[in-house]
Amino acid sequence: MAQKESLTSATATKEKGYTVINPGEPIIIYKYQHPSHSPKEAEKYAPKYFFTTSSSNVLQELTKMNLKKAFPNNHAFHDALDANFTEDKELISYDDFHKMYKIKRIYNTTVKQ
Repeated sequence: MAQKESLTSATATKEKGYTVINPGEPIIIYKYQHPSHSPKEAEKYAPKYFFTTSSSNVLQELTKMNLKKAFPNNHAFHDALDANFTEDKELISYDDFHKMYKIKRIYNTTVKQ
């Protein structure tokens, strides 16, 4: 998906296939679903996930490396990412007990209050 301009929280709209799955959180996750023409075709296109932070509204692919780059000085967060997630696809895990995405819980525990 090559884009000439950066995709931002303002331009990542539902009409373009983007859905915010955790509004109002410190790390906002966007789900991109390719606009297919039939339900059968939708299976060919797995959703992709992106995120924004309070310091940047430019969407970045949801990977451990990009999260570390977004919070370069939060080394406890870096370590927690490595300890809790072995693959990038796990970053969208939901914590049923705490009723929040696991990434938010991990981030919140590493932020100095």
